[in-house]
Formats: sequence, structure tokens, C-alpha cells
Amino acid sequence: MLRGTVVSHLVHHRGQLSLYLRLLDVPVPSIYGPATDEPWS
Repeated sequence: MLRGTVVSHLVHHRGQLSLYLRLLDVPVPSIYGPATDEPWS
């Protein structure tokens, strides 16, 4: 249970960070996965 809570907490903060970076027009690192605002190749 503790591991699931920690993982959920980390995912939440990673989502917050990516949102704030996008709002500031800062490129989001590729470690967070492909950006949805970029066209797929």
C-alpha cells in the first residue's frame, strides 16, 4: 500500500511540473513522454 501511495504521489507532482513548464512555454523534457502538442512523425 505504501509503495502505491508513493508512486501515485510522484505521478501527481510530475503532472504538475509538466503543466507549469508548458504554461511558461518551456520545452518539457522527453523523459515525461512525447508531447501532445507536437505532431507525430
